[in-house]
Amino acid sequence: MLRNNDLFRLIKTLNIHEKRYLITLTKKAGDQQTAYGKMIELIYRMDTYNEQELKSTFSSLSRSNKLDVKKHYLYYWILKHLADYNASSYATQNDIRNIQVLLNRSLVTQAEQLISDIKSRVIKSENYLELLSLLEKELILQRYNNERNSQNIIEELIYYSNKYATLKSFEAAKEKFRNILDKNMLSRTETQQKQIEELFKDKILRKNTYTSSFLLSVQYNTLYYWKFGSENDWEKAHRYALHNYKLIQENPEKIKLFPELSIQILYNYLNATSIAGKGGYVSASKKLSELIVNQDNKRFKQDGLFYLNLSKLIQLNRNRASNSGIKVVLEAQSFIEQNKQSFSVIRLNNFYFDLAKSYFYLNDYRKAFEIFNEIYQKFYTKDYTVDFYIHSRILYALTCFEIGEIDLMISTVNSVTEFMKRNTVFFRFEKKILRFIIRELTTFQQKSKQERKKNFEKFRMDLDGIFESSYERKVLNYFDYYHWIDTITERSVK
Repeated sequence: MLRNNDLFRLIKTLNIHEKRYLITLTKKAGDQQTAYGKMIELIYRMDTYNEQELKSTFSSLSRSNKLDVKKHYLYYWILKHLADYNASSYATQNDIRNIQVLLNRSLVTQAEQLISDIKSRVIKSENYLELLSLLEKELILQRYNNERNSQNIIEELIYYSNKYATLKSFEAAKEKFRNILDKNMLSRTETQQKQIEELFKDKILRKNTYTSSFLLSVQYNTLYYWKFGSENDWEKAHRYALHNYKLIQENPEKIKLFPELSIQILYNYLNATSIAGKGGYVSASKKLSELIVNQDNKRFKQDGLFYLNLSKLIQLNRNRASNSGIKVVLEAQSFIEQNKQSFSVIRLNNFYFDLAKSYFYLNDYRKAFEIFNEIYQKFYTKDYTVDFYIHSRILYALTCFEIGEIDLMISTVNSVTEFMKRNTVFFRFEKKILRFIIRELTTFQQKSKQERKKNFEKFRMDLDGIFESSYERKVLNYFDYYHWIDTITERSVK
């Protein structure tokens, strides 16, 4: 059953050409579908869904008072005609369906010709599921062929079945990996690290023999990029991100075949270059921008812009944002504010977290406060990781301190402390900084410059000891706490 705003959300995804196509169809159909065209036009102009306005328009076009029924039929009418309009995107599925139609009518020669026409295209696209379906049709045809080559087709089925099975094994490994890191985005404990090492002992993940397949090579490299990234070994993570980047550089036709995957490859490479301090960011950023411009698919275009803007924020934050970066920050905020309804809560959290950090590094604490407050009040979901909850609120507490909201800072720290107790979080850094905020920042203004300097210098030395642990040091991926200590120490002695 459709929800109230499902039709609205579908229509808002239409590009100008799709909308024109649908409106033209309603006009050609005459009075019967005039209401459809009017409803599409009205909803397309809406910034937010307004059921009352739609009811008013509907009542002027139809004697029926069953708006929900009309919306239901319009929703599926749009889906049907969008499928027709974008038929080239579903060419293989349609061709396989047509082969079955020809088989059912005993038009064997025509079915054979259609298979011959599309087989090389499907192999090139590495869509193994479609290819297996196609080979099954080809195997059926052998019953009617005087020159049977069933054995060859069965061997092809086995060969591509193995590739498909390997691809699914990689996807299963990704899910297992995510489950290991369901509390922390980085491996923060020895137990987590052992689980990751065990996962990568799987024979499929131990052998890099996937050079004959673009998709399998990409998935293999991506898993190892995740592995070394989670271990904070960005030198090795960068190596695997670079492998994938080179794959699309050397095979530019793959970008057209796999636009969504190419966007992810470029995003991972941009992040790896930023975090590992490697060159290549500018050229990869240009390549991602070009890919986005060439996209007709609205979802791919939006995802590309999301990742491009987020990668720019990460680049700024890893290299200490300065006033020269304010344009990037403003553009990123403008993009996400205009498109937030298109992204999940988790992705919004990621974006806003880095956006708030950018303002913090720019010393615009009021802006950072507003964004952290937005995350605090609206975007948190119980499905998110423990470390995101904790560190977004630690930074929220620090912004509260910077703008003088001391009571709010204290209540935030108390809330985080209780959360850590409930979730048995025992990391030394988190406990240390929360105690420091309560003990030192609440009385900051009452202390002399010498006392402030001494306290912050001691805090920095304490962190040096804590960060001797590779597991503890990983929190610097969330925020450069050393940078904040150095900045506030310098300010406090002036």
